Order: sequence, then structure tokens, then C-alpha cells
Amino acid sequence: MKFLLLSHHIGRDIPENEKLENGMAMEEWFKLLQPIAALPINGGKTISSGTVGDYQGDIGGTLIFEAESMQEAVDKAKQSPGLKYGWTHDVLEEMKM
Repeated sequence: MKFLLLSHHIGRDIPENEKLENGMAMEEWFKLLQPIAALPINGGKTISSGTVGDYQGDIGGTLIFEAESMQEAVDKAKQSPGLKYGWTHDVLEEMKM
């Protein structure tokens, strides 16, 4: 099954002296997830029925990955090195079309 992970972390900075260690930990986490697609959120637009504006939300990135079950997907998400910096993740199951 495919899952979408929404990563909320804008405004939650990693201390400068921990950025290298976190980068290496993120690389290992990505190896675990083996994402099919990953999209960092740098800018973007929010569209409503009457307006278009700059994205102001807290989603810092999204990725699609595979797992056998929701529990396995959650277990993988819980290994995110960003959680210790206050990041949160939403894991959503693919809807079959």
C-alpha cells in the first residue's frame, strides 16, 4: 500500500551544531522509507474559490512511500529524526481510485 507523509516543521529550526548529524539521520530515515516521491515545500500557493495567495502553512515537505499496513507506516514515521525538534507527521493511506 502507498502512504502520504505530510511533514510539519516550518518555524521549528534545527540548531546549527546539530544540522550535520540531523542530515545524516535524515538520509538513513529516507533509506528506511524508500520514498517513491518526495517534495520539499518551498513556497507555493493557496487557492480558494475567490483568492490565490502565498502558502503560509506549516507543511515543510511531503513524501510517498510504501508499507504493508498503516501500523508499519506509522512505525516508520515514528523513526523520523525531526520529531525530536518538534516536527510532526501526518500519515495518510492511499485512496484507491
